Amino acid sequence: MDSNDSGEMQRELNCNMIRRELKKILQQIVPDEEIRIDYVPKGKPGDYATNVALKIASKRGESPLTVAEKLIKKFKDPMISGVTICEPGFINFEISTQYLLDLLHRETATIDVGESKKILIEFVSVNPTGPINIAAARAAAVGDSLVRILNKSGFRASAEYYINDTGRQIDLLAESVKQRMNELSGEKAQIPENGYHGEYIKDVAKELLSENIDTIEDIKNYSVNYFVNIQKKTLEDFGVIFDYWIQESEIYKKGLVDTVLKILQDKKLTYEKDGALYFKTKEFGDSNDRVIITSDQRNTYLLPDIAYHLDKIQRNFDTLINIWGPDHHGYIKRLKGGINALGYADDILKIIIAQEVKLKKGGEFLTMSKRAGTFTTLNELLEQVPRDVVRFFFLMRSNSQHLDFDLDLALKESEENPVYYVQYAHARIKSIIAFAKDQDIEFQEDVDLSLMSEKEEITLAKEILKFPEILEDIVRTYEPYLMTYYLINLAQCFHYFYQKHRVVTDEKQRTHARLFLITKTAEVLQKGLELLGVSCPERM
Repeated sequence: MDSNDSGEMQRELNCNMIRRELKKILQQIVPDEEIRIDYVPKGKPGDYATNVALKIASKRGESPLTVAEKLIKKFKDPMISGVTICEPGFINFEISTQYLLDLLHRETATIDVGESKKILIEFVSVNPTGPINIAAARAAAVGDSLVRILNKSGFRASAEYYINDTGRQIDLLAESVKQRMNELSGEKAQIPENGYHGEYIKDVAKELLSENIDTIEDIKNYSVNYFVNIQKKTLEDFGVIFDYWIQESEIYKKGLVDTVLKILQDKKLTYEKDGALYFKTKEFGDSNDRVIITSDQRNTYLLPDIAYHLDKIQRNFDTLINIWGPDHHGYIKRLKGGINALGYADDILKIIIAQEVKLKKGGEFLTMSKRAGTFTTLNELLEQVPRDVVRFFFLMRSNSQHLDFDLDLALKESEENPVYYVQYAHARIKSIIAFAKDQDIEFQEDVDLSLMSEKEEITLAKEILKFPEILEDIVRTYEPYLMTYYLINLAQCFHYFYQKHRVVTDEKQRTHARLFLITKTAEVLQKGLELLGVSCPERM
């Protein structure tokens, strides 16, 4: 299946994603089928695989192997050097080495699929009632990485933090702080049962006493600002910078809460029951209708939240992404119902549920509770574990999976620690490049890569070229954990190569080829780590 058609080869090189080119080839052969291309598992022949023969066979009632045999006779393209059929009917493709090496000369660390579409990602957004805890810290790592990756991929993504500075929880915070002030003044503290009992409340209480602030409204405002500033500082220390900080009180001031209420009432989507006002969320797929104004005339979270999302839409974003904790899963349908009720398609909003985090030390899990004051904060974690490690570890599982954060592994300064394993690969490459310079051997862009024929060289080249495909997968799934596993695999490919082959040798042209290969590896490692908000040191 090899070809010397240089014009055809150049056509293929117009795209820097092998997987996308394979899809184009297959789409020409089976235009009516949805094509899926996966990586071939280790130990199996080939580089990429498709299940299209299985899909066609199920429709036609034929043997998948027979369908696969018919299909492979039509594959004639210079990028494909071999095709293998694997049970029960997968078609595996091996990519031409020449095609790989030609592609390696091109920019491999970027894609542009966003078409400058505007995306707003709201994440963390914890109530301003205390420090940022571990669960919210995971959302911070996920959200910040998504913003970076989407911007790298041609979107215009922005980060937003929503401050819930009104409502019942803020009243409870103010009363809790007031009671701590009483306690510090020699009186007995009577903190509400659902208030905030943690010792950390005493810190803001001391400041309020020193400032002679004693009215409940002033205590409320001061306490909110106090904790918002702490949260901002913590997030900045974590490498997370928000483009917008939006207060719930601002949504009220804009009149958007009243606007939403009027729209719902005008559309007859509300009704009164037992003195409360309900929104007919069942009409939008929810299990029950939801209270939006309580019998004592308090707005529930839902009404201002719908108004807040109206504010987002009015700011002309193409897509809204919210990252929530697992306790918010039941909230999705009612919020999307509110967006529908306002006359907008609910698919403008994408919800990512980031599952809970458990800290583990010495084989045992630590207990966390904000109200009881026994939780571990992000600040406390960063005092023990370097920021790079914390961010990388938070991104090592799918958003939908619970994450066990092993403090013992996180504190290991060795290649057992996955983030150090990746960083060591980059530092080692920089050390090799520095050694080459000491030998008066400089990096050259125009090198003869055909000199690379060793298995480990080709495997490393293939892994480098997956980078834009990984970006594409993250953009499609909103799963930045894919980048952590990719970087670990890339580092592993480099380490295997380095164990078996010297880079700087007596063979000048081979040395230049290998320097080119490892330089490309270092570039991808650096760009990948930057997208995760992790540093990429040149020495370790």
